[in-house]
Amino acid sequence: MKKKFVWLILLSLAAVIIAVSCAGTPPPPAQTVTSGTSPAPPVSAPPPSTAPDQSALNSLNVAVARAEAARKLAGDFDAASFFPPDWESAESLFSQAEQQKDTSTQNGVQESAARYTRAAEAYEALIDKTYAPYYEKKAIELNDARFAAVNAGAEELVPDFLLAADNVFDDADEKYQAKDYNGARSSADDALSMYLALKDGIEAYRLREEIAERAEELVPYVLLQADTVGLDAIEKWNVKDYSGARLGAAEALAMFAALKAARDAYDVREKIADRAEEFFYNSLWQADNVAFDAIDKWEAEDYAGARDAARTAWIMYLNVAASTERQTALDLKADAAVRQEFNSAESIYNQANAAYLEQSYEEAAPLYEKCLLIFRMASQLTLEKQRAAEDAMRRADQRTAESYEAARNAEAILQGGVK
Repeated sequence: MKKKFVWLILLSLAAVIIAVSCAGTPPPPAQTVTSGTSPAPPVSAPPPSTAPDQSALNSLNVAVARAEAARKLAGDFDAASFFPPDWESAESLFSQAEQQKDTSTQNGVQESAARYTRAAEAYEALIDKTYAPYYEKKAIELNDARFAAVNAGAEELVPDFLLAADNVFDDADEKYQAKDYNGARSSADDALSMYLALKDGIEAYRLREEIAERAEELVPYVLLQADTVGLDAIEKWNVKDYSGARLGAAEALAMFAALKAARDAYDVREKIADRAEEFFYNSLWQADNVAFDAIDKWEAEDYAGARDAARTAWIMYLNVAASTERQTALDLKADAAVRQEFNSAESIYNQANAAYLEQSYEEAAPLYEKCLLIFRMASQLTLEKQRAAEDAMRRADQRTAESYEAARNAEAILQGGVK
């Protein structure tokens, strides 16, 4: 009896332990077995990602190259300026493809290729609708450039060169009509370079004609430098390097323009140097410093900078020259002797100074040139008036002397008659 009781206690404890251990774990779901159907197999975990094969990598490389080529072509045809939203959308797709490029797994490579393909398709769609507005704009640029070349004198001076440029222009149009868009763009760029080279080359030639004699007298070696650049531009044209010819012509133009500005500045300074040193030494010294800076820029082959500095020096010398002529007129009392002329010059002088202080040098220069001439004329008129007055005084003195002598003679005659 006692053993039976212990056995019951042990069974009760075992039941309690089993109940406690199972309390936190839900029972497995009951499986319903349908007659004639076997249980569904358990779902297996996905296999680990596999390394990409060479075919997938090749496809990715093709997609990348396609996207990059389409992006460059869209840029070449200036698509961003014609259709900004479409360009930004394509750029976003390309940027996403670049940032998410994955070559570590087969799936990553395939997804990357798909992203680059979407970007390429966006660029290609954009290019297709960019051709028409691009060539419309290019045609306007070409017509404007041709007009500028003709206006410079291309028909009279270099008709054969102008005809060559026209033929390239026509070739661009023919290629565009044949849908050879890249060929059309290349020909259009050549024609544009040719027209611009003609314009700049002719303007450089005219400047050279204007300054040659003076430049040969003052700086023959500098003139030779400019001539060499101009001749080199012609050589580039002859070998159909029209872009190089354009750059060379532009450089030659800048050189001759710098020489002209330097000559003009030198001539102005020569005319007023002695008086300017007396009246406006500091201003003259400042202009000289800018002129020296132009020389430094020329020696550093910064011809555009030399041109700009020489022009600035020329305008500064004009400022000094106008001020010097004004002071000369004041010293002669022209403001009183020829008030109208002096006041006219003074008004223009004040306008020139206002433009000069605002650094509107292109506006100030002709005003200074005009007023200094009027001041000079006022001085000359004043001198003429002074000479006329002096002559009148001499004549008056002479008449007085003559009258006095006549009176004396008359007196002598009368005294002799009385005797």
